Amino acid sequence: MIRNGSRILTPNEYRKFREALDPNCGYRIILDAMVNTGLRITEFWYVAKHPECYHASARVIDLPKVGAAKKPKAKTTDRTIRLTTHGCKALETLYASGVVFRDRTSMREAFIRAAIKSGLGADSINPKMCRKWLVSWLFECRKDLGIDSADITANMGHGEDVMIQNYLGIFSPEDHVDILTFLKGWGSA
Repeated sequence: MIRNGSRILTPNEYRKFREALDPNCGYRIILDAMVNTGLRITEFWYVAKHPECYHASARVIDLPKVGAAKKPKAKTTDRTIRLTTHGCKALETLYASGVVFRDRTSMREAFIRAAIKSGLGADSINPKMCRKWLVSWLFECRKDLGIDSADITANMGHGEDVMIQNYLGIFSPEDHVDILTFLKGWGSA
């Protein structure tokens, strides 16, 4: 499924894509952290450089206004991003690894190589897709997780109208179960 020029993968496709990334270049670590946080690319690199934004005990990232992407339509700039236990592990791995900044072009090229290698093809593969996966997955399983649309929009930093217009997806029952497993614990204490 493609939304606004970005491919939305199922959890099974995500696993294949992840395995196709070169394990020696840090892109698996970057991918895991990006898909688990849902941060915009500029926000992701800010958080990568500022571990003080991450609060493990609360399972959140407090993204300050200075680190937030300045999107013209954004309703808020600073926000608190909820994490699953997988998201916490992904951030801790990112911080421990010493992964260095990658520009969008390098990330896109690495992602395209992995998508082709995994059999997904190169169409609509880009770093932005990680954020779109998370939003689509959260929206898919919101009722099972006991969260509402407002929780998701607050986490992602945009309005509900944008989410409904851009991120509603149709997943199979098997995908739904996989997504729910991936998101287990999102937003719960």
